[in-house]
Amino acid sequence: MKKTILLALAAVATIFTSCSSDINNDNDDSNNGQGKGMTLIANVEQDDTRATLDTKETFGTWKFAYTDNDKVEVGNDQINNYYTFTKNGENFSCADAKATSTAANWYAYYPSTNIDLTNQDGKADGSAAKLYALAGATETATTGAEGLTINMKAKAAVLRIVKVDNYGPCDIYLKTKEGKYVSGLKAKKDEAGFEVVTSDTKVSVFKVANENTAGIYYVIVPAGVYLEVWNEDRKFKTTSKGLTAGKYYTLTSGPTTGTATATIDGKTEKIGWVQMWIGGPRFATKNVADKMTWFQAIKKGDEYIWGANWRTPSKEELAILEPDDGSYIPTIVKVALSTDNGVKHFKYTGTQPGYISNNMIIPFTGTQEVGTYWTSTEGKVNIHNQETGVNYNISDFSGVCWNKFNEFEKHNTFAVRPVLTIQTVKWNEQNIQ
Repeated sequence: MKKTILLALAAVATIFTSCSSDINNDNDDSNNGQGKGMTLIANVEQDDTRATLDTKETFGTWKFAYTDNDKVEVGNDQINNYYTFTKNGENFSCADAKATSTAANWYAYYPSTNIDLTNQDGKADGSAAKLYALAGATETATTGAEGLTINMKAKAAVLRIVKVDNYGPCDIYLKTKEGKYVSGLKAKKDEAGFEVVTSDTKVSVFKVANENTAGIYYVIVPAGVYLEVWNEDRKFKTTSKGLTAGKYYTLTSGPTTGTATATIDGKTEKIGWVQMWIGGPRFATKNVADKMTWFQAIKKGDEYIWGANWRTPSKEELAILEPDDGSYIPTIVKVALSTDNGVKHFKYTGTQPGYISNNMIIPFTGTQEVGTYWTSTEGKVNIHNQETGVNYNISDFSGVCWNKFNEFEKHNTFAVRPVLTIQTVKWNEQNIQ
């Protein structure tokens, strides 16, 4: 992605006075060049929102714009130090910047010449914006006395990390081809780019606690170089050619589909599973063959109809399907009527990053376009203060509502869609025995 900044050197007569005695022709870093007290102004040509992207796409262009107090470091091939320009309003300025006495090649780096990529906060408007590496150079050598124009180009990529549940690890670190750990970026002297800084010991670019941290996070990583992406002790992505600078890539902290063993009528069978939203249960891809009473549906462990790998979901796990506005129409998934081989059913499709390719078929369970399924939840809700089971019902308008049953009605039979018992699934463990 290209970002253009215009760097214009101008003498500010009301603040700083420039005269022939101010010009120093020696090559000492502190006095090189002309025009002591000159101001460097940086303008951003492209006006777009800071760090935005399409939540439903897995890959795309990371948009970026400067904000006040952002800094750009600028140097040239005649000095060893850099000038730091700070954005204030539309421009960047630096009171210490000096034009050179002879034409020089100028280089600019955002946000710094040294970028620490470790322990990022994962926020789109946090470290993902503040550490997004840009660099550029003047097209031709110039003193800068008449102004500088530098085209800034992205030198980093963005990983959009989707932590899929509230229990699994999210300790993201990067390895080079040589097996070293990526810790940062360092500006290449007199080049419009950065080199990767590494560590011999493990350092994480992003890490959150295992519990209660499901969500979406953004991490800046080097572009154009071999990278291995690891989560805890598992490598789950490798790019030999490197990621494209200026692009974002969606990665999930663990798999969202897989298989698990079920014991059905004494025989072992592999059943597919799919997770439909961040932090959600991992649903079987089919129903239990026969309808069940609530008492059968709530069994656990080896007594469950499919064995210990499976269980019946609770109402709380499915509550996200029922919006707060009372419309009954789920928004966490897209629901549509679908027909396969002449059989109608509901088709759920994921809408969140990392889930847009995930689908789940919910069969109708009666003569009407309705699917009625048990949950494991019960409560005291009727006038006789009896224990009641609760089932969830997918109605003919693709919505979700809850029906309560008394003790007698819990002997009625309804469909069951099991979910995995395991709380988290790591990469390379998605096929559960």
